[in-house]
Amino acid sequence: MVVTLSWEIRPFGEHFTFMRLTTLLISMSFIMLTFVSKATSLTGTVMDESNNAIPFAVLEVINEEYKVMADSEGKYSLSLSVGKHEIKITALGYHELITTIKIANSKKTTKDFILKENSQELGAIEIRANSRDLAKEVMQQAIDKRSEYEKKYRDLSFDMYERISLQQEEPDTTESKPDSTGQELSWREKPKITQQRSLIESFSKVVTKAPRQYKENILAYRDYSDVREYSNLNGGIQIELGEPDITPQQNMYADPYLYESNYAFREFDINKSFVELPALCEKNLLSPIGFGAFMNYKFDVEAISYRKNKKIYVIKVTPIYKVEPLFSGTITIEDESFAILEYDLSINPLCLYFHESFRIQQTNKEIEPGVFVADKRQVNYVIQEGRKVKIYGDLTVEYQNIQVNPYLDDVLFTDEVQTYDELAFDRDSIYWHPLRQVEFNDYEKRYIHRCDSLKAYYVSQEFYEKQDSNINNLNIWDYLLNGITHINRKKDWQFYINPLIMQLNIFGIGGYRHRLGGTFQKEYANNYLLETEGDIDYGFANRDIRGKAGVGLTYIPKKFVRTFVRFGDYYDMINNYASIGSIFSRSNYVRSQTFSIAQRMEVVNGLFAEMTFDYSDQKPINNLKLEQWSSDLFGGVNAPIDFERYTKFEIRLDVKYHHRQKYIIKKGRKLLLGSKYPVVSFNYRKGIPTLFNSEVNFDYVEVGLKHSSDVARLGQVDWSILAGSFVNRTSLRVLEHKYFRGSDAIFFSDPLRSFQLLGPTLSTPNAFYRGNYFQHFNGLILNKIPLINRLKLSEAAGAAFIAIPNQHFAHAEIYLGLEKVFRIKEQIFRVGVYGCTSDSSLGKANYEFKVGFNFYNTYSKKWSY
Repeated sequence: MVVTLSWEIRPFGEHFTFMRLTTLLISMSFIMLTFVSKATSLTGTVMDESNNAIPFAVLEVINEEYKVMADSEGKYSLSLSVGKHEIKITALGYHELITTIKIANSKKTTKDFILKENSQELGAIEIRANSRDLAKEVMQQAIDKRSEYEKKYRDLSFDMYERISLQQEEPDTTESKPDSTGQELSWREKPKITQQRSLIESFSKVVTKAPRQYKENILAYRDYSDVREYSNLNGGIQIELGEPDITPQQNMYADPYLYESNYAFREFDINKSFVELPALCEKNLLSPIGFGAFMNYKFDVEAISYRKNKKIYVIKVTPIYKVEPLFSGTITIEDESFAILEYDLSINPLCLYFHESFRIQQTNKEIEPGVFVADKRQVNYVIQEGRKVKIYGDLTVEYQNIQVNPYLDDVLFTDEVQTYDELAFDRDSIYWHPLRQVEFNDYEKRYIHRCDSLKAYYVSQEFYEKQDSNINNLNIWDYLLNGITHINRKKDWQFYINPLIMQLNIFGIGGYRHRLGGTFQKEYANNYLLETEGDIDYGFANRDIRGKAGVGLTYIPKKFVRTFVRFGDYYDMINNYASIGSIFSRSNYVRSQTFSIAQRMEVVNGLFAEMTFDYSDQKPINNLKLEQWSSDLFGGVNAPIDFERYTKFEIRLDVKYHHRQKYIIKKGRKLLLGSKYPVVSFNYRKGIPTLFNSEVNFDYVEVGLKHSSDVARLGQVDWSILAGSFVNRTSLRVLEHKYFRGSDAIFFSDPLRSFQLLGPTLSTPNAFYRGNYFQHFNGLILNKIPLINRLKLSEAAGAAFIAIPNQHFAHAEIYLGLEKVFRIKEQIFRVGVYGCTSDSSLGKANYEFKVGFNFYNTYSKKWSY
């Protein structure tokens, strides 16, 4: 083969450099074969005769179909059993070396290998001056073949071993090391130490069926840091405004630094035009072989090699736009078939939430003629946490026993995408050992040993008492800000008392009121959960005592069946999602003596229903003594609503349906993963006359749709539609009207549940129609403008309307905004400035600038709006 170069060939030094370069590029195309775990490891470095490392050399254990590849520094690690082994070492540009290694015992063995140069192999390399044109031809062929290859392996079954390791590097501040002058070094100059932060491994059997059906049976799962069962007990303050969501809120902690492929990466596939990784960045990543790739990437041929008489192209991928969520790296493609053999791609760090770098490597293998499937995936990432700490993540996924187009019964594929074997959490080392192709490193071994050593201690009475005493030990800040928490983990109960800052109700009805409140929870071994809540407050100006309490029991956990009883005599909000300017005003409160029972359950998967029976004695508060300052503060909206006292008995039915809701059953709990379809809601309220002397008689029906989705590269779209009507208004009081959220000065509220320029409050006894739309464009335009793109700003736009035909009222508004995402440790925030304008049937057009504040939920992988 003739070597054609567009530059001058120079003497030996440059020639040698060229050989090293080609060795690196071509050796990366080898695919490591799977192998069984061995008893010990052989490690070392592959070098040339000048003791220079040879990167990416291939080491093969002859007759065992076991290969590994050295890293970029020539270092390798082979897992071998005791005995003799013939090993073949190859690297492009060097003579093949075959040698015999004897492993005498299970101790770790070190051996370096020296390869001799072989310049004749350079004939296997072809470098073209018109590499960019050739790269486009190759990539176009790969794109054209994409759908053809997807059809060939529509259905698959395979075994999957996965391991995720998380380590952190931080300054050693425990010891001070003086310099030559006797002065202590700053933390920047002190040596760093690395510690294990987390370690998880799993083994499962997986089946996939087109289009995009997935089922995973997890046979073994071990979280080495999970030394105690998950508990529902937790401390903290929760403030909930707006109508409660009957869908269970599973606010379990999810480490945003930890990525498991069976959740975050099971959909990772560059054969799809858009790669959706919501845990990494807010915008979909465009695949280098996806639709529109040539408008966003530059492609160059780095090298051409030959493997088993087939030409192999190594294509370099470079993003055109520097701050867009794109990939960079290399893709290795086979000629004629134009199948992807492997890829090594990094995500642009400027678009990532947490990461300094995020690299994904995958090798594919041909298991049938023309059928290439994943063989191994490696993910490495680095996170900078503050100024001092770096987090290193390493995810390895290995695929074995792959079968193409096996018989797969449709019954296998349900909305339960993962199942756990009964023994999955109890597998011992004998079970795990043959599954591991690579042994744990020293840090991981020490971490496992420490966790295993502490496992018995973690379930001891001594540990429970020590952990509980740490939490139960109170200081001045607990009384003032945090609240008083007392936990007994051994018996799985806790109580919580509100801190002083929540007890002081300065804006209370009639002036200052002092309030005591708290909660009590107990979890039982069968996952039953008992919840209680309550508060009592005293108003000094009117010398009145008010309070409310509630108790609930969840007794069928997998169906979320819960009965909750509430009762009290308290000042209740008329509109609990009013604007900030009016939510604490006297016009938004009445005195309510109430008793209610709510029954919730999941009828079928995704269909949640709650029936509430509510009896109330409603009284106005216009007879109370009100402080003058409240009128000065709230102005015209402070006057209490005047109405005649009445009693009400109401039945309320709330229904929500999440079509094809995905879920997992783990340790007796059902974990909801959401649905890609719109959520359908239905609400029915019935005021029943005469029963318990009830004086109301009305029927209210409301239906709605709500959805959140990604629209390719156009960002994230959220919309909701709601319509309601009182079909019976025989005896309908003002407190039972439908209320809407008013507008706030300066503050941009949730655009899916509110209006920005509607006025302080709005209610109606008539039929209404409402629609809200909001879209985050995620830098669709600004990311492509030089200099401005460095600010990492993104665009947003939305619109909303509401119409009440019987009142001849209509209101519409639109808004445009600029947003900025930023991170504080493990939490991500989004701040935005929005220009809003509106028009209404009651007045002329209006406009205003507002500021919004949003946060990202690391468990649900969603923004609040």
